[in-house]
Amino acid sequence: MHVDEQPTPARVAVATDGGGARHRTACALALVGMVGPLFYIALTLVLGVLWDGYDPVRHTQSELGAVDSPYQHVMNIAGFMGMGVTLLAYAGGFQLLVRDGLARTLTTILLAAGGVGMVVVGFFPCDAGCVDVTRTGELHSVFSMPGAIGLPAAAMVASRAFWSDRRLGRPWQLVSFWLGLAALASGPIIAAEVVEGANGLLQRAAMWPPLLWVSAVSWKLRSVSRPSAR
Repeated sequence: MHVDEQPTPARVAVATDGGGARHRTACALALVGMVGPLFYIALTLVLGVLWDGYDPVRHTQSELGAVDSPYQHVMNIAGFMGMGVTLLAYAGGFQLLVRDGLARTLTTILLAAGGVGMVVVGFFPCDAGCVDVTRTGELHSVFSMPGAIGLPAAAMVASRAFWSDRRLGRPWQLVSFWLGLAALASGPIIAAEVVEGANGLLQRAAMWPPLLWVSAVSWKLRSVSRPSAR
């Protein structure tokens, strides 16, 4: 049976410094974490509708930024790079707003790795149909991996950080862990094309819930970190 440990005043001050510039910066970063994923999802939906012949069930999100896409620059800059910046901002907010611990640090590292990967992905659009035939297409696939692995893994590790923090209860811990595990486990299924003609749908089903998790956790951290919540 676990014995609840009361955080020391020093640890609380580091995490929630309610009146200082540190806290305002952390909340601003968390605000980016709230809005960014919603913007990304909305953007992919809109671009998918605008591109005649694009099928979100069959076609992946990377194809919106492929070399043959009429919206490649919008997707690569506002979509992939924008999501990379969002993950980096969320990583910063997470580091500042969650109370100290190894799980917090590891979560931050995983998020930062995913964010950097997504920013770099924007420089390397995939080939037509996202079938790797050029070095640029191969690099797109390579730099997509940190985000595809790092974000779900971060959600799993964050469940431990939430347990240590004590302000995000058991529902947050359970959802974070199992959502991350499900998204991580879906990767091999998508790569193996087990369900023919549904890669776009499967990719969205694997990617969007962790992104919505980022929005939800960002909102929650902003709420519990207010001076009145301490």
